[in-house]
Amino acid sequence: MKKIDLYSLCLGLILIPFCDAFGQLTNAAQIAFASDVSGNWEIYLTDNDGATTVNLTNSPAADYFPSWSPDGRQIAFFSMRDGNHEIYIMEASGDNPKRLTNHPKTDKAPAWSPDGKRIAFTSDRDGDFDVYLMNPDGSHLVNLTDDDFENEVPAWSPDGKQIVFHSKRELNWDIYVMDADGGNEKRLTHHRLMDIYPAWSPDGKRIVYASMNDADSNANFDLELHVMNPDGANKIRLTDNELDEAVPAWSPDGSQIAFQFEQNGRWTIYLMNADGSNRRELINNAGWAAQPKWMPLAKSSNVSVKPLRRKVHLWGRIKQQ
Repeated sequence: MKKIDLYSLCLGLILIPFCDAFGQLTNAAQIAFASDVSGNWEIYLTDNDGATTVNLTNSPAADYFPSWSPDGRQIAFFSMRDGNHEIYIMEASGDNPKRLTNHPKTDKAPAWSPDGKRIAFTSDRDGDFDVYLMNPDGSHLVNLTDDDFENEVPAWSPDGKQIVFHSKRELNWDIYVMDADGGNEKRLTHHRLMDIYPAWSPDGKRIVYASMNDADSNANFDLELHVMNPDGANKIRLTDNELDEAVPAWSPDGSQIAFQFEQNGRWTIYLMNADGSNRRELINNAGWAAQPKWMPLAKSSNVSVKPLRRKVHLWGRIKQQ
């Protein structure tokens, strides 16, 4: 059985825009992601075939886990730029980064609520890792899972009424759901090995997640992607190979899933149809790439994302070698 580092699994995001001849990103279906291809973890945008990318953060410290605001104008992320992991937001162009949390413990894995009024995130500021809420300016912080377990990586339901997350209880990681105020907690998976990184489909009818268990609850020791109903029923396995897949993210129309895939001992980013078909590589840049996230489709046509003065990378040349 291979050793799985949940922190390493948590490294990666994608954004899918187009670049014009001047390196300006236009309003195509954008994906943000994190990569250490520059020698440091940064947040990037990429185009539809993964060939052209833009480094948004350009910071000497590590930046991870992008999360779009519902209007597509801002990206939340967590960073080591002030000495420990804190939550930040920046404009979708990469400009005007602002720190939201300020605590000596770890704050990570932000997730913007569908109405844009709250950000859920993970923190161990009270001892164990818990799921917290705060306003987009960092105010009104609330601990939703104030218990003795590890509760991490929240993801919102499309209507904003519930939050799904993974939690380590009974010596294993499983997936739980709760109301947005922390009430009515319910366990969705009951498997021998870990179930992690849940993400809600845009129509609210399915949750995709990474699991070391097949549909019959048998252990396979590799992380594969599965889907289930929001009540935990009708679990279906989408991928089947001997390598790991994790941190899935739905496209805005629900037709595709982006995810990080283990290749040659590092994470790359792949896309596939929502039923697991038409699997294809998006980012394989000679570094690590992870944590893909699509820009909200409904808002993207009204938002201009042009990261001027940002460094453009032509990774397509690497992929074609």
